[in-house]
Amino acid sequence: MMPNLQQLFTQTQENYELVPEFIDQLLASDVYCLGKQNPNQRIQFRVFETPDGEQAIPFFLELESIHNDLGTDAEYVILNTRKFFEMTLGATVILNPTSELSKEFQAEEIAKILEIHTDVSE
Repeated sequence: MMPNLQQLFTQTQENYELVPEFIDQLLASDVYCLGKQNPNQRIQFRVFETPDGEQAIPFFLELESIHNDLGTDAEYVILNTRKFFEMTLGATVILNPTSELSKEFQAEEIAKILEIHTDVSE
């Protein structure tokens, strides 16, 4: 059985060789992004401050994390990760920011991920 994305993310902490597989699956998956869609379909993302004082856009692998950590009334949108990365290009994003295991993606890292993982169907 294939591990779910959250399990795979956890496993990458002990087995660095799983990171490429995690990134592949992440790009193909939908994630939960804090924010709301306004009437003209533009998404307004919520921004967190990282421990370093930087601005980062949070996203989560599981809706449960948002509900448990931020409450069931937290506004979110569901987006494909690749699309989310493309929309937020140039910004720092942070995966599971309220969890013990989180991951910050810097703008350069996202650009590189998108470059390496270009969608062959385009």
